[in-house]
Amino acid sequence: MNDHPRARHAAGPSRFSPRRFWTVFSGEFAQQARKPTVLVWVGLLVLLAWGMSTGSVRIQSGDAGVGGTKAWLTSEFAVAMQLAILTPLVYSFFLAILSGMTILHDEEWRLGDLLHATSLRPGEYVWGKYLAVLTLGFLVLAAHLGAMVFFNHVMPNAAAKELRGPLQAANYLRPALLMSAPLLVFLAGVSMLLGERSRRAILVFLLPLALLMADIFFLWEWSPGWLDPRVNRLLMWLDPGGFRWLQETWLKVDRGAAFYNSSPIPPDSGFLASRVALVVLGLAAVAWTRAHFAAAVHGRIGRRDGSKLVEAAVASETASEGEMPGREVRAGESLASLGMTSVRPGFLRGAMAVGRVELAALLASPGIYLFAVLILLQTIGTTASQVGFLDTALLITPGRFAMSSLNPLVTCSCLLLLFYSVESFERERATRLAPIAFSTPVRTGSLMLGKAAAQAAVATVIIVAMGLAGYVLILVQGTVPFSIRPFLIVWGLLLLPSLAAWSCFVMAVQSLTKNRYATYAIGLASIAFTAYRLFTGEINWVGNWPLWSAANWSDISVLELDRRALVLSRLLAVGLAIGLVAATARVFGRREADPVRIIQRLRPRPVVGTSLRLAGWGSLALVAGLWLALEVSWGPGGEAARKRGKDYWRKNLATYHDAKVPDITHVDLDLELFPQSSRFKASGTYDLTNPNDAPLRQILLTAGMSWEKIEWTLDGKPCEPTDRSKLFVFTPDPPLPHGGKARIGFRYEGAFPGGISKKGGSAMEFILPSSVVLTSFGPAFVPTVGFADQIGVDDENRVESKEYPDDFFEGQTDSSLGPRSPFTTRIRITGPADFTFNSVGAQVEDAVRDGRRTTTWESDHPVSFFNVVAGRWDVRRGEGTAVFHHPAHTYNVAEMVASLDAARRYYSEWFYPFPWKELKLSEFPNLATYAQGFPTNITFSEGIGFLTEDSAEIHAPFEITAHEAAHQWWGNIVSPGKGPGGNVVSEGTSHFSMILLVEQAKGLNARIDLCKRLEASYAKSRRPDSEKPLVKTDGSRPGDTTVTYDKGGWAFWMLMNRMGRDRALQGLRAFFKAYHNNPDHPVIQDLLAAMRPFAADPGDFDRFTRQWFREVVLPEYRLHEPKKAADGDRWKVTVRLENAGSGTMPVEVAATRGKRFDAKGQRSPDYREARATASPGKGESKEIAITCPFEPEGLVVDPDAMVLQLQRKTAAAKF
Repeated sequence: MNDHPRARHAAGPSRFSPRRFWTVFSGEFAQQARKPTVLVWVGLLVLLAWGMSTGSVRIQSGDAGVGGTKAWLTSEFAVAMQLAILTPLVYSFFLAILSGMTILHDEEWRLGDLLHATSLRPGEYVWGKYLAVLTLGFLVLAAHLGAMVFFNHVMPNAAAKELRGPLQAANYLRPALLMSAPLLVFLAGVSMLLGERSRRAILVFLLPLALLMADIFFLWEWSPGWLDPRVNRLLMWLDPGGFRWLQETWLKVDRGAAFYNSSPIPPDSGFLASRVALVVLGLAAVAWTRAHFAAAVHGRIGRRDGSKLVEAAVASETASEGEMPGREVRAGESLASLGMTSVRPGFLRGAMAVGRVELAALLASPGIYLFAVLILLQTIGTTASQVGFLDTALLITPGRFAMSSLNPLVTCSCLLLLFYSVESFERERATRLAPIAFSTPVRTGSLMLGKAAAQAAVATVIIVAMGLAGYVLILVQGTVPFSIRPFLIVWGLLLLPSLAAWSCFVMAVQSLTKNRYATYAIGLASIAFTAYRLFTGEINWVGNWPLWSAANWSDISVLELDRRALVLSRLLAVGLAIGLVAATARVFGRREADPVRIIQRLRPRPVVGTSLRLAGWGSLALVAGLWLALEVSWGPGGEAARKRGKDYWRKNLATYHDAKVPDITHVDLDLELFPQSSRFKASGTYDLTNPNDAPLRQILLTAGMSWEKIEWTLDGKPCEPTDRSKLFVFTPDPPLPHGGKARIGFRYEGAFPGGISKKGGSAMEFILPSSVVLTSFGPAFVPTVGFADQIGVDDENRVESKEYPDDFFEGQTDSSLGPRSPFTTRIRITGPADFTFNSVGAQVEDAVRDGRRTTTWESDHPVSFFNVVAGRWDVRRGEGTAVFHHPAHTYNVAEMVASLDAARRYYSEWFYPFPWKELKLSEFPNLATYAQGFPTNITFSEGIGFLTEDSAEIHAPFEITAHEAAHQWWGNIVSPGKGPGGNVVSEGTSHFSMILLVEQAKGLNARIDLCKRLEASYAKSRRPDSEKPLVKTDGSRPGDTTVTYDKGGWAFWMLMNRMGRDRALQGLRAFFKAYHNNPDHPVIQDLLAAMRPFAADPGDFDRFTRQWFREVVLPEYRLHEPKKAADGDRWKVTVRLENAGSGTMPVEVAATRGKRFDAKGQRSPDYREARATASPGKGESKEIAITCPFEPEGLVVDPDAMVLQLQRKTAAAKF
């Protein structure tokens, strides 16, 4: 009789047995439910449910004002959004561990042959295990939903009262079925397939890691306005979590809180098909697993087992040692005659031997190559697809590539090291070599070091491959030269300590728990907790061990900002690695635990001795961590600085919020800069006058919170004003009468920034060894006149913006940007001789003495504010213009000079003659991505224009420069008024001026593309529920920025076209003439009043301005039933044009043939079009007929981008 298990199995029953299936199912379920992985999984989801109940992750819709309608946390859309994020990011890893390892676990324990010697069928075995894991996954999902219900409804957060709606079961169950359930079926099935086919635990994590990288760094982030809608739809369907579909279809364009709070999610056919496909693929993967497993059991194919690892390890070790010389052994000889010896290897030799074996095992695993390819593709794709201003492409520089890839690289590498480190520690047990390997004379430290060195070698290979990919990308781009220095700095000094600390942490956890699943769970929970702290803004330098989003790269300033924090953070990471290695070596068990020895070690003396030894190894981490924590607490983001700001606000708000202030008539400033130490010394005077009718009894000046050695004078005499928490109150005697003058002098010194930040990131003003940016907008380096109401304000004490009456602008309106009247300046700047110092006005002196340069700037025309910017620059001059730039950043300088020249020429013709001698632009480090248009002295971050790609259609450097140059007119020649709509007169009009200048200099194609990008930005960022008319927009609500800039620019563009270009420009010139140097500062109502007399039809002007400036309207055009028919030698086109939005505007519909513009942006000679115009109102439809002398290929609404609208991409049709 044949007693082989497979023979007995083949002879067994062939029918499916519910009893056997239930035995497998119940046993697997009970075993999996007891694992620490499940406990950590559920605990993590409960904590996330609690954290998200505060509103930290929600749909940003609704009225942000107190009492306004908000988008609920409990709506179907909100729950779906949370599940679409958490399922691929959290569920996927834990479910992959359970499902992918279930068959491997039985194989490791050699249960396979035993189980399949019974009557158990492969299908019963595989499907029983799969459904057990899947059921457990659904129960975890149910627990997660229960936790959400509990924290949202049973024990809700009091601060989130406005964010909660009524409890409706469908709001939780439908998203779970639509978003989570299909993905759980897919994840469990494919993970089981990967584990069973590969028989390698590491490959189980391939799928969740791929999901993490694809979702976070690509599918959820990358959606430029120019992306083809068909490609976008494909990407929506490819996102397993469904978040991209939800975002792009329902959330990207805000539909209002009422819609999100009351409407169920209406899935489209494509999305439903993608969910069905996930289920089918998941079940098909299980069926494939069953077929392959059955073939292996029946012997039709080979089965991988641990012996392969043993053979690889032995072969690797033999190969590494080389062939040992010897002689042939003759029969009858004793072992002693062979002369064999045994020597304990040294520490390094033992580590090298272990490292060789570990590295050989790693390199023999196909998973390492798959993971490396995934990391490479994802990181390169993320870095290469980054966009800047209005979705414009950025140049790939070595520094930007290295820094922008840091987040995905450290995240993916940490996950990779988690899986491989655990498998490395489990290898001896899985291959049953543990008793042999752990009884060898190799030191435990050598064992740990060898394993860590192998992991480090793998990480290094991936990093080197990433560097080669960056080199290829930069080489293909052909614009920026390659340099290895940024890669060595960012990846060598910032990345490697994080990876070392993480790898040692994983080894320590594994040595302590001795449980693969517990280590996985703790590792994943640690990463998730760090990510949550980062997302909620609660993390600081001490806790941000991966350095996520903590540093910015600048070619000008290489990690100068917060450098002390970076050094301490990296020392902390290295110290943690050292301490954890020591702890690992101490707790790593090479022998079975002896209860007697455990009791002996728990005596006070051994415990104290061990603790002292480990404390010595961890001393570097302890010192660096405490030092870093203290630096954070002392810095501008620490509690001490926060308290100073709060004291200033509390002490002075009630008394001085509306206090009358004098006007500045002249500023005389001596500024000494010491960039190497980030310090400065300042002295000077303010000449003040009282423009108020009543005498001024007190003069208020706000000083910087970190200024030292402050001295004051009043009218040339020493003075000690009252110090009210840095609000200095001067009391002139007698009080300053109307028109009276006073001169206040000051002297002080300080550091800026005054310490390290709380968590890194950006900085708008700074003094650094390579560059200086300081402005008069706040008390950074000069006093601010009056009470600064934004100091000390945060979410705890933020108040609603002031409600202005409709006629607030009648009479004199104060300026929103500075003093009521412009003033003159004389600014002397002293600093290192190799620096260039720029400020407002004209340069009157530049001299070098004793290695220090002194440059003096005097205003050749009054200004309303000023700045100081310094750097080591080259300069390129134009026609009364100049661009000061980093010597290596020449890529877009010619375009920026051309923009300045065009702006100076055409803005002077269109609006008002430029009153200053020279218009200059100065580059500063990319520590914050912004630009500011100070009078004569524009400042530009290197990341917003200097390193932006320029193309035939998109001219980003020209556009950004045109906007900032427009502020010389809108903001400087005329300063906007304080109140609603004031900032629109500065920013919206600058966008309008940019549109005009782009069309003038770059042509129609470039102008149309710019208008479309502004429109897309507005549609994406607006908040319909809280959006106010332009005349009521004050910048205090979410969404006000895009209304101010994008809608404001579009509104003035449409107004000009409605009035006619010549009439509109006449009105604008009249406006500048009336308000230049006028103490009454204009808002939108003043601007419209100045333009109205030039309108050919005042009634039409009023109707237009009412809907676009005094109301909130936005058309949304749709084409229905497009038809074309031949009519002799012509073609007749009919279509129904619907306005699904609001507002009434005449809009053109064009029947077109061919492509309108060629690759160079010029009109194509093959392009044909015919047009018709209609004016459908809100909810109306108009029938349109177009006769064409050609056969049309399609229809497009508003081909010249003349009407602001929603969903422009869908307002087109193809025949």
